[in-house]
Amino acid sequence: MRKSVIVFFLGLLALAFVLPSEAALTVQVTKSVSTALPIAIPSFGPGIAGQPTVADVVRADLSHSGLFRVLSPASYPSDPQTPGAVQSSAWTGIGATGLAVGAVEKSAAGYTVTVYVYNVATGQELAAKRFTCSPAELHMTAHHVADVIYQAFTGKPGPFASRIAYVRQVGPEYSLIVAESDGWNPHVVVQGRMPLLSPVWSPNNQRLAYVTYVNSRATIFVQDLATGRRQAIAPGGQIVSAPSFSPNGEELAYARSEGGETNIFTVDLSTGQRQQLTHGGSINTSPSWSPNGGQIAFVSDRDGGPQIFVMNAQGGGQHRISYSGNYNASPAFSPNGQRIAFIHRTDGVYALAVMNASGGDLKVLDAQGNCDHPSFADNGEMVIYGTHRGGRKVLAEASVDGRTLAILHGAGEDSQPAWSH
Repeated sequence: MRKSVIVFFLGLLALAFVLPSEAALTVQVTKSVSTALPIAIPSFGPGIAGQPTVADVVRADLSHSGLFRVLSPASYPSDPQTPGAVQSSAWTGIGATGLAVGAVEKSAAGYTVTVYVYNVATGQELAAKRFTCSPAELHMTAHHVADVIYQAFTGKPGPFASRIAYVRQVGPEYSLIVAESDGWNPHVVVQGRMPLLSPVWSPNNQRLAYVTYVNSRATIFVQDLATGRRQAIAPGGQIVSAPSFSPNGEELAYARSEGGETNIFTVDLSTGQRQQLTHGGSINTSPSWSPNGGQIAFVSDRDGGPQIFVMNAQGGGQHRISYSGNYNASPAFSPNGQRIAFIHRTDGVYALAVMNASGGDLKVLDAQGNCDHPSFADNGEMVIYGTHRGGRKVLAEASVDGRTLAILHGAGEDSQPAWSH
């Protein structure tokens, strides 16, 4: 999916206005692994005036993952940009285990960016890659470089070359914002004085579903990001909420409130055909489709308080999977379907937690502030979510093993993030 993201968002640039530079997010790492790998990232050469260089972006990405300790450039023995200029002994001398060198070269079409990744202890080249991009794509290309380095040392795909959507409130104004994973290049999708809730990406990253209010009724819209066209999921003035795309992008699961009941429905986005999946007087909400499309996790209070249940995609086989505590909500499947991130109340705090897809092995990742709206990175190793720090709503990212945590500070009250696929 990500290969299409860069090209697709070039169209978005012409349709959505850019926020002021101070509206971009800043990242503060608050928890990292004690064995974070010491790595050196030389300069890669200059970039575009007024923007972070490729090396700046790569260093920030790797640092905020919590898995890497980027050594200060002031300690570097040289500034190599080609493999032939690398002398491993000079880098082991400053304590580096990893090294990534490369160059940014301007071409007629834009830029060519190369990266070579080394284990300097052994002198082994772990990865090498070349990217071509336009000037508008250079910052995203730097995220791709960081992904190459991340995978070379962890064996897992990196999470950086992706987008996030989130809601920002400044005074009475609400904005649904799309930005790169580090908050760079933010763009407003929709803005106004009506609250915006529950954004979620379509599988191809070309649409967002979200909730806002029309004539005092909560309404789901599915919006094409390139054209701005949007489709309302609220026939006959029904009150709907909590959208979730099916893995093929053809259906939307959502909650509908009517006659004092809240139940889960699906709708075929092409035909408008609807199917009711839950029934009865309990509150059933927050559906989340499994990656294979066979199951839907949801929240129900049918046993007296909010708990997480799972059913098949046609509504059958409904069974409870959360049993620890009296409040568990907002489930989100991991990309491989093996984990569910959710909000778990513990000691009076709405904490971020994960468990396996059958409900076992519960692990609290962040209980420092009330959390909301978890969403997995496409590599399944990190979760982005909303939380509170210093009396403000902020975004945060945590690793699924609980060993790393970063806070993303913005210019307003930021909440309800969603990671692109």
